[in-house]
Amino acid sequence: MSIGNQPSVAALNQSLSSYAIQMRELMTQIANLNMSIAQLGAAGLEALPAPPNGTQYSSADAAAVIATAAIMNTVAAVYFGTATQATEYNFNNALCGLWAGQ
Repeated sequence: MSIGNQPSVAALNQSLSSYAIQMRELMTQIANLNMSIAQLGAAGLEALPAPPNGTQYSSADAAAVIATAAIMNTVAAVYFGTATQATEYNFNNALCGLWAGQ
């Protein structure tokens, strides 16, 4: 007796289709977020209202937001074929600081 779910043509096709759609949607969301952040710029980010019991972005925080969005957008741009990543770069390591508590 085999343990676990055995693959089938239908199951694999469903998984591939589902992941492709999720990937397209996520890359679109990332590209749109990056565009919004770029339009705001550092000054716009610093001017955003603070959340309750929070603070506004400092200059350093605004720069970090812009840099982080750009890292994510590179992946989206490669996905959409509008950019290339010529050198090895560990996107996982670059973004792991955002996982706090996850």
